[in-house]
Amino acid sequence: MVAVNIGTSKEEYLLLLDSASSNVWVMSEDCKTTACNKHTTFGKSDSSSLKAENTKFSITYGTGTVSGTTASDTLHFSSLSANLTFGLATNASSEFESYAMDGILGLGRGSKAEGTIVAPQAVEVFANAKLIPAKISGLALGRYKDGNNDGELNFGELNKDRYEGDINWIDAVSNERGFWEIAIADAGAGDKVLGVKNKIGIIDTGSAFVFVPEQEAISIHKLIDRSRQAEENFIVPCSTKTPITLKFGSQTYNITAADWVGEKLPDSDECFSRVIGRQTFGPDQWLIGTTFLKNVYTAFDMDKSRVGFGRVKSANSTSSSSSSGSGTSIPFTSASVRTSTPTSTLTSVSPLEPLTSYPSSKTLTNPIYPSSTAPLLPATSTNNPFPTGGSNSSNNNNNNSNNNNNNNGNSGNSGNSNAPQGTVSSNDKAEPTQNSLAPAVSPSGSALAALSVAVGVLAFAF
Repeated sequence: MVAVNIGTSKEEYLLLLDSASSNVWVMSEDCKTTACNKHTTFGKSDSSSLKAENTKFSITYGTGTVSGTTASDTLHFSSLSANLTFGLATNASSEFESYAMDGILGLGRGSKAEGTIVAPQAVEVFANAKLIPAKISGLALGRYKDGNNDGELNFGELNKDRYEGDINWIDAVSNERGFWEIAIADAGAGDKVLGVKNKIGIIDTGSAFVFVPEQEAISIHKLIDRSRQAEENFIVPCSTKTPITLKFGSQTYNITAADWVGEKLPDSDECFSRVIGRQTFGPDQWLIGTTFLKNVYTAFDMDKSRVGFGRVKSANSTSSSSSSGSGTSIPFTSASVRTSTPTSTLTSVSPLEPLTSYPSSKTLTNPIYPSSTAPLLPATSTNNPFPTGGSNSSNNNNNNSNNNNNNNGNSGNSGNSNAPQGTVSSNDKAEPTQNSLAPAVSPSGSALAALSVAVGVLAFAF
């Protein structure tokens, strides 16, 4: 979650940072639904510089639907300010009542799907305004239970203090939805691999889970001792230490048991797996959420259309790192909804209530359905680089029918004031963070402003 200011408004707006969508929107003062009434709204009464554009939009997520009209105003993101076209949501479905967010800040590649907001996303806007030197962002997610509050998002360049060795770059797959999609080379558990072929991973900071088509999820969990299936859920011993593995390019990455083993069943030594057997989009597409992303440093390079992963450094090596340039630390305050801190500081939300159950199962009561903020609008076409399989969007109604409401908050923060330009802090459940600001220099030698703001990844379940 990231706190921003808009136009001349003195209010802070908490926006979900979401790599699976490209749109920016906030709840409008003209929205009268219950969901909007529980959040901070924005409109002409808040900002004298707001300009209505009146192009209609409607976006269906795994978590609900928002619709409204577009507008433009100045987005103030820590030290950076630039004019941005965004959505004013005049309708937000009931799912959004429970989420401590006033809107979404999309970091996707730009969607061409009908009904979405066709406008440059924030990283593009800042780069086009010469406020950052490149259309690149880097994300290091912390873990709420570790208590380190050390997550971080970098704009403009990557923070080499947060990863070891070189970034493993994978070319992004062309698609109409604006997803960061990359080829999955293999998957497995422990020292065993499945030999999967022709699969695509959608990198989604808005989801707390990994969604895999059922048969592949079954194959993965067969490699986990004493695992069992409960419809699209999988139950495993809470004590297991076996990592689940994903391979991208030539590199294999572990998802530690601390991340993929989820909530404990009542009065049991068994836990839910955070790898869910559900096809979210095409039969060859996997949705890769923060369950995996907490184990890597993730880079999104818009200029070269690629995603990169770095092996995260240990907490000790990260905390002792240093940064060039004159960094400016901005204190971060955690709050259950929002704080009364000055508008120049950044705010996040406290962790939401943990999930009490997982997707539907005959053996479970009051089930909830984990999902993501990846938009479910069908694209006009999607290019699959593989010779077989498909990547057509699944039907919205099938994804959203008969679901019970719940939520799982994931957000984060940076305790690291040594980050390079464009640094934003982040964690897996809303935790306090600190910001830093360091100068950058463009190839021509002109000074560029840098960014460091607190952010968290709020992952949805319903």
